[in-house]
Amino acid sequence: MNSAPLFLDKVQEICRDIDQARSLEDLYGNLIHCLAKISDAAQPVSAFMTLVEYCGAGNTFQVARGTGRYAAMAGTILHDAAILENLSSAIRSLENHYSRDAVTFCFPHPENLAILVYVEMAREIDADQQKLLAFVNDKVVSSIRTHSLAKQSARTGRAMVIALASLAEHKDQDTGEHILRVAIMTDEIVQVLQELGHYPDKITPEFESYVSTASILHDVGKVAIPDSILKKPGKLEAEERKTVETHTEKGMKVLEKASRILDGNNYLLSLSSEIALHHHEHYNGQGYPVRLAGLEIPLSARIVGVVDVFDALTSARPYKKAWPEEEAVKYIRDQAGIQFDPLVVEAFLKVMEYRQGVALIHWTEALSVKVSCMDNDHRVLIDLINQLASAEKIGNRRIAESVLDELINYTIDHFNREEQFLQETGYPLAELVAHKLQHASFTETIQDIRWQYLHGFRPKINMEVLLFLRDWLSKHILVEDMKYAVLQGQARCRSERAGTSSILKRHPA
Repeated sequence: MNSAPLFLDKVQEICRDIDQARSLEDLYGNLIHCLAKISDAAQPVSAFMTLVEYCGAGNTFQVARGTGRYAAMAGTILHDAAILENLSSAIRSLENHYSRDAVTFCFPHPENLAILVYVEMAREIDADQQKLLAFVNDKVVSSIRTHSLAKQSARTGRAMVIALASLAEHKDQDTGEHILRVAIMTDEIVQVLQELGHYPDKITPEFESYVSTASILHDVGKVAIPDSILKKPGKLEAEERKTVETHTEKGMKVLEKASRILDGNNYLLSLSSEIALHHHEHYNGQGYPVRLAGLEIPLSARIVGVVDVFDALTSARPYKKAWPEEEAVKYIRDQAGIQFDPLVVEAFLKVMEYRQGVALIHWTEALSVKVSCMDNDHRVLIDLINQLASAEKIGNRRIAESVLDELINYTIDHFNREEQFLQETGYPLAELVAHKLQHASFTETIQDIRWQYLHGFRPKINMEVLLFLRDWLSKHILVEDMKYAVLQGQARCRSERAGTSSILKRHPA
């Protein structure tokens, strides 16, 4: 058959393209375009990707990515009867489905899902060509499995790092958000340093990939500091300050011990160790514990040093109130060349500009429910939504993934705190049940968005999603949460009236 050699060339080209994918995002981003090469259509090929559960009954098919006439249909539910029949046939048989004018590729995913890629054809695929396409299926399935395992391994490692670091943070009366805020901004600063052309010899692909996770362990040595010192509400004595400062060396020793188990060849642990030891060094040599100066301080530690101080200044602690953001930014700027690396400060200031430029929602007193713990939670959620918008603006998937992880965790923790608060303050039962249902629905939506993004099926967190997060949170605070603010006010009024009445009874006019 004359077309066989030409078709074989296309199959080999597709397989080479699949081999070049460095991640699931790359694979899924290129898969539609790769498979479109089997079509002989003169104009751009129309194709799309969707994913469904293997055993799902009555599957709904939603476009995850598309090209040609499906290019603008991401998130759209498919209703075309002929297309639905092709997709359903592929799922029923768990293999490719061929029709006169389309091929539906079926690829199993490790999480009991099927990835379907529908490609419109200029002419029907014959039996010999179908046999050749079996090689494509094998190649794609193998690549999906490899990248999925690598992704899961990396996320498992990061999760374990967060769990370890959270133990230290809980001792310091922080609920763990600090470490993730530090990780997110560390990643942002690294990207901006690259954009500005600073330290190209230091910011290798390996450094870029691991420094954010390594930063999470910067204060792991605080596990060894007595609670009586860490949780002291007043100013520390000189000896107490010296004890706190030992957390840098203690953290380094913990991480070095772990590194020795791997023969000292683990880059993440090595990076974590140098950050833990040196993130309190000052650019002018007046920091601790070794009094390194300037470029003697590892770049990783110079970056985390800036981020750690900024986050500490803008966070409430037992011994101080949170600084306004503008005052903290001014402090960092003024300390360039003294406490901090001037180039890292330059990148930090650029990060703050980026964040301000894409902020979708700002905290105002109109959003206050007059309950300090709830107001603080709402501020954090607002910051996370703005950080997600910033991550998408600069196109950094690592940062977006980190923010989504933190958004999920903090949302669940906040909802649990809020529901307990409502129950303890006598919130009407029917209203409480409705409130919980809203919380559950929102959590499920965010989890679904995150799952699709992490697995490469959602190319980006588009503006539609960001506006949904912004609008849901704003409405929930201003409408639903304000109900318990009103109840709190009414309770205070009743208490004040009761107090006044008691006084009048004791001291009649």
